[in-house]
Amino acid sequence: MYSMGICARIAKRIITLLIVILGVVTLSFCLQIFTGTDPAEMLVRKTTLFATEDQIQAMRVELGLDGTLSEQYADYIKGLLTGDLGISITNRKPVIDNIRDALPVTCMLVIMSMLWVAILTVLLSAFSVIWKDKVFDHATRVICIIGICVPSFWLALILLIAFAVEIPIFSVISDGSIKSLILPSVSIAIPIACISIRVLRAAVINELKSDYVTYSKARGFSTSKIIYGEVLRNAFPAAITLFAQYCASVFGTSALIETVFSIRGLGYYLTEACESMDVYGISGVVLICAISFVLFNTVADIFSGIICPAYRRKRV
Repeated sequence: MYSMGICARIAKRIITLLIVILGVVTLSFCLQIFTGTDPAEMLVRKTTLFATEDQIQAMRVELGLDGTLSEQYADYIKGLLTGDLGISITNRKPVIDNIRDALPVTCMLVIMSMLWVAILTVLLSAFSVIWKDKVFDHATRVICIIGICVPSFWLALILLIAFAVEIPIFSVISDGSIKSLILPSVSIAIPIACISIRVLRAAVINELKSDYVTYSKARGFSTSKIIYGEVLRNAFPAAITLFAQYCASVFGTSALIETVFSIRGLGYYLTEACESMDVYGISGVVLICAISFVLFNTVADIFSGIICPAYRRKRV
């Protein structure tokens, strides 16, 4: 019965995922069509000083822009299924190749950022509950409020000046190594961690009012053992969902951070694409970020149901 419930839940989430992805793909197509720019003309003028109408029309035919809207949409879907996201106006390379080159360093940045978030969230929220309404809890609350209010790009500039210019522990320009990604990952992680700490702290405090906690205390278990052994597991769904949302959104929000630290990742490529009005590059990155966001949220929702029975009963 348990396995059937899990399978039904996963099937339901996968169907929802496919519907949302279809909507995202359609919006990405609309972004290319209704931006008011002509990719064919921009590609031709990028390489030819005096472009003729015949050259522009030939490029439209090559890009499949001479057909009806439905034909262009069908070609776009076929292209996506074969990994064809168009030709980048920025450097005339396939967009998928540009994304493939930029994605590894961005993925490493996201992973490092989320590791910082996970460590800080679990430790500080648990300690804040254990020492509730004491100095540590009040200090954590103030720091979290400040961290939430500070933009990540401003924090990145402060960290860059402090630890790369004034105290040259790190390099100013990233070389793609793990060490060079420490400051960028911390810049991204701190605002996210500050929100996650407050969410998980509130969820843990709410769980501490449950009957099973009273029973555990009656059996003589310490507060810290109850929190780490039982309460955190039941409080995780809210934090996991938030964590997944931010994990996916980092792909998009990393643009400013990667620009500050000169990291040639996905965000940096998106910035270049926006500057050159590269509609194929922009829609390609937006599509990747949107699908990542949906995937992360779906996985988090399924995972929350598996580790927390109460959450599963509530959502199925």
